[in-house]
Amino acid sequence: MKKVILPLTAIAAFALSTSTFAVENNSATSTAALTSEVKELSAETKTLQTEVTALKHKKHHYAKKTKKKVKVRTAHPVSVHQTPAQPWPHFVTVTTTPFMGKQLAYDGSDLLYNVTTINEDMHLLTQKQALENEMTSQGYAMDRPILQMSGEVEGELSSVGGFAGPTANNITLSTAELQMNAIASSWATGFMSMDFSGAPISTGNREPISTIYLGRGFVTIGNFNVTPVYFSAGLMYVPFGRYANSMVSTPLTKSMGQIRTPAMLLGFKLNNGLFGSIYGFTGSQTSGANDLIKQEGVNLGFKHAFEGTDNLSVGAGWVSNIADSQGMQNTGLGGGAATFGGFGVATATSTNNNLLAHKVDAIDGHASVGFGPVTLLGEYLGALRSFSPLDLTYNGASATPQAVHAEIDYMLPFFAKKYGTALGVSYGHAWQALGLNLPQDKYAVFLNTSIWRETTESIEYNHQVDYAAGATSFGRGATANIVGTGKGSNSVLAEIGVYF
Repeated sequence: MKKVILPLTAIAAFALSTSTFAVENNSATSTAALTSEVKELSAETKTLQTEVTALKHKKHHYAKKTKKKVKVRTAHPVSVHQTPAQPWPHFVTVTTTPFMGKQLAYDGSDLLYNVTTINEDMHLLTQKQALENEMTSQGYAMDRPILQMSGEVEGELSSVGGFAGPTANNITLSTAELQMNAIASSWATGFMSMDFSGAPISTGNREPISTIYLGRGFVTIGNFNVTPVYFSAGLMYVPFGRYANSMVSTPLTKSMGQIRTPAMLLGFKLNNGLFGSIYGFTGSQTSGANDLIKQEGVNLGFKHAFEGTDNLSVGAGWVSNIADSQGMQNTGLGGGAATFGGFGVATATSTNNNLLAHKVDAIDGHASVGFGPVTLLGEYLGALRSFSPLDLTYNGASATPQAVHAEIDYMLPFFAKKYGTALGVSYGHAWQALGLNLPQDKYAVFLNTSIWRETTESIEYNHQVDYAAGATSFGRGATANIVGTGKGSNSVLAEIGVYF
């Protein structure tokens, strides 16, 4: 700035000397004009000096401020091994492969997809509690929705023997499912699952075959950091039964009793491992009063983890109408047949087989215990009341369907631990379930492993025994009995599943 001020001073001096010379040689009028010009130049010079002073002040302030910032950064360097307190403005809002814990499992069992479908809302709330606590510890607030996406694709090869027919060989896409769990806030959560099922009915599957459909969809209001009580409403598997197993095919208890329906549920979960719920739903029964809540149920359970991987789980439940189960609404025999295809399947003589004479309530009890490499599973499910002879019979009398499943899984020690290779055996028995297209006995042996991360590879051999030759069963809307054969059948199933 000095280069600007010096020339201006010289100009002013020259002008002053010039004006002096003019005074001596010109008239009074010229002198007055020159004096006015000198005053203007002097004023402009003072203005420039003021501006220069202001610029110097700003330059000094900026240099001082910059120096201060550099000092702060060098005094507290961020190590490459440290996690920045806030690396982005907001926490991750869309995530795939959401794990349910900090210890990752090689076989994908810790993924969101593998959360049990029974008490699913409670398990999702528990995961949300852990996520929110982790966010809080890192200085984040749950101030916007978080979308978690997970799923599975399974391919299956099967050779399924029939009691009175030829063996059916299949290569199928047995399962394809995409789950979306939307954590809207600390209190509100929405869950939706889009499913595809291609597993043959003969393996015990009771889902729609080769179709894409909404498997579940429900909202949950709850916050376990504030209260142990929560509320859910929507399409869900109501918490009747547990159906835990490691088989490729479906256990008899699940084929008979699992209920998927629009429902409302009020549940609780305590820190000591105790949990439970009460729920209500309209159901499929068309007889009786036209109430909003026609059916109801209750369940109670307890879980406890010991040292290492040892654990214990027990529970029981009651539902007011077992006829609402998927296995009783559709037995897999198809519509239009002369024999009973399920209460929800139209026949040649009836389009409304849910016009039941009365509802049939049922109970379920289950337990599992894991100690070391061994896991024991057991479950019983059965009707507390017989069906009306107009609705379902066995050998000419009212049928009272029941089923049991028992299983032992053993983690083989001579494989690498990360592969989680387990050998299992199971036994299932069903009473008076001939009309539900279920065998009387089912024996199975199976092997599960995880050769690649987030996958499972499984193979199963099972032997099923039909009801005795001459045993009969009749269901509402049918025109002919289902007849037992007394024969056995053998099946082999191989499956690979990929989880994400």
